[in-house]
Parts: sequence; structure tokens; C-alpha cells
Amino acid sequence: MEGCPGRLHAGRAELGERTEPWRQLIGRAERREEIDYGIRLSFPAVVELAGEVAALAATEQGCCAFFDFTLHLIPAAIEPDVRAPASAAGMLADLFGATA
Repeated sequence: MEGCPGRLHAGRAELGERTEPWRQLIGRAERREEIDYGIRLSFPAVVELAGEVAALAATEQGCCAFFDFTLHLIPAAIEPDVRAPASAAGMLADLFGATA
């Protein structure tokens, strides 16, 4: 994965710092579902996990404002949706394992 569009080239260390927490979190997902222009992940309804998802999404917005994050809090699950424009399909796939 290259740096985020619109930013000067991000160093590999910065990319690793950003992507590793997502990979660890995504590895804990109970379900993954392709949605229009993105992916929906499903996690157990644990308060701390909702905070972790929200914090990672907010941090990612600082780099890649083209990502659209929607966090659904339902009684049985925490379901973040992540969408990106077609021009960022590669970044979506690299970071979340999804196709746009």
C-alpha cells in the first residue's frame, strides 16, 4: 500500500503504525460482508471494542479523508461500515481486505 492520496509520501513506519492496529482489529471480526463501495465488519457488542473502532476510524480520517466510516451499534453487535470511492479501491482492499 502506498501513502494516502493527497499526502506527501508516508514512510513505511507510519504505514505500519496505521495498518497494524486495523489488521489486529479486523482479525477479531466475527463476520465480514461486502457492501456497495466497501465492507461491513461485525464484532461482539463490547463497549471497549466500540471505542477502539471509533478511535481507529477517527485517526484514519486524519490521513485518508476519502474513507467514509459509519458505526452501527446494535444490541447484538458493533458493525462498522467502511466505504471508499472507486479511485481508492486499492487502499480499501489493502487496509480492510475489501473490494470497492
